[in-house]
Parts: sequence; C-alpha cells; structure tokens
Amino acid sequence: MAKLVSKVYGDALFSLALEEEQVDVLWKEAAMMHEAIDSNPDFLSILCHPEMTMEKKLALLKEVFQEGLSQNMMGLLNVLVKKGRIGEILSVLDYFMEQVMAYKKIGEVVVQTPMPLSKEQREKIENRLLEVSEYETLSVDYQIDKSLLGGIVIRIGNRVLDNSIRSQMDAMSRQLSKVKLSS
Repeated sequence: MAKLVSKVYGDALFSLALEEEQVDVLWKEAAMMHEAIDSNPDFLSILCHPEMTMEKKLALLKEVFQEGLSQNMMGLLNVLVKKGRIGEILSVLDYFMEQVMAYKKIGEVVVQTPMPLSKEQREKIENRLLEVSEYETLSVDYQIDKSLLGGIVIRIGNRVLDNSIRSQMDAMSRQLSKVKLSS
C-alpha cells in the first residue's frame, strides 16, 4: 500500500513540477526536506503521533518548512496531512526524486572497491558507464569494501556488475561443490 501512496502523490507532484516548469526547484526542495526529516527521526514520529490533531500537524509543518519551501511543496504537505498520509512523506519524496532523475537522465551508481580509486580511475569508470547507459550524467557513490579482496562491483539502477575476486571465488566454490569424486 505504501508503494501505491508514494506513486500516486509522487506522480502528482512530478506532473505539477513539469506543468509549472518547477522540476529543479521542487527536486531541491524534496532533497532538502528529505534530509531534514532523515536527520531528525523524532520529527516524523511527532507528526504521526495519534494525539496530534490535523491542525497541530499543519501548524508544525508550516513553522518548520514555510520559509524554505514553495507553495507547491507546502500544498503537498497539506494534502498528505489531510488525507492521513503524512507518515509516507519520505517514500513520496523518494519516488518523486527517482522520477526527476529518470526525467533528467541522471543515473545513480554505487561503485564498490577494496581500496580507494584514483581520480583517473573514477573518470574512466564514469565515462565508460555513460557510454554504455542511457544516462547523460551520473551520481556516483564510491564505497570501500575490503571483503571484495580485489576487482570491482558496480550497481547502476537495477543492474549489478560484479567483477570482484570474492564473487569469482564464490563461483569457483559452487562449481567445486558440484564435483563428485569417484573412488
């Protein structure tokens, strides 16, 4: 159900952003609001508390976000409160930001290596990924994972390229476990 809620409200916000040519503005506001809520987990708990009336929720949101958000984003918050869906705000924002990234052809990539990569290595990876994908720009998160032993794991969208020594050893182990020794 949460997925349906995020899709319905996220699509509505995205359509509004396109219609009013506010994609970049609303995307930045969504990211800012997501970060603010993520960094203050009690805030969402307070908003979802059963003793908080709709009026109190709206007043709290207005007090916290009025200065930093456009009328359109405040409108989304008002609708979510009035429909009893404010607890889904993070999933709505996530869905909206994914829609914007797809629209702007920005790929989210996670690159895992056992040691830090040089600037040249990073550029080479990013250029190659841009060549073989439909994305025009990338948002890359480089992570160090010493358990890989060597090689690289790249996650882009729902695809995974695992060329790590760990995965190669796991594959060999699976193959060896299938071998039956005859006496």
